[in-house]
Amino acid sequence: MLEHAHDGQGVTGQHVHAEAVYTRPMPGGGYVRAELLVSKPADLAGEQPRGRVVVDRRSYAPPSPHDEEFVVEVVQGSDTDAVVAELVRIARDNAAIARGLLRHGSGATRAD
Repeated sequence: MLEHAHDGQGVTGQHVHAEAVYTRPMPGGGYVRAELLVSKPADLAGEQPRGRVVVDRRSYAPPSPHDEEFVVEVVQGSDTDAVVAELVRIARDNAAIARGLLRHGSGATRAD
């Protein structure tokens, strides 16, 4: 079963490696990226797969740690393939991204 978190809790404040699994430009500029998150690279079997969809409003890439990126959605589950599939589904859906950004409003969760 996949779990969704809209506020990005449990992602920041930890040492995590984010591996981009999907990236595309946004229609109005900037881009969206689906990332698989790994906090224990040496122990992937002991970690529940999780990832996030991040929107960067800049019109150029690659990202810089000082640029504005916002976590739209966090997904966690027991199967890595299912988590990646859900992340890509969300990242390809402009309406889902818009809903995520509206949910956060001006208090959007920064990705860094």
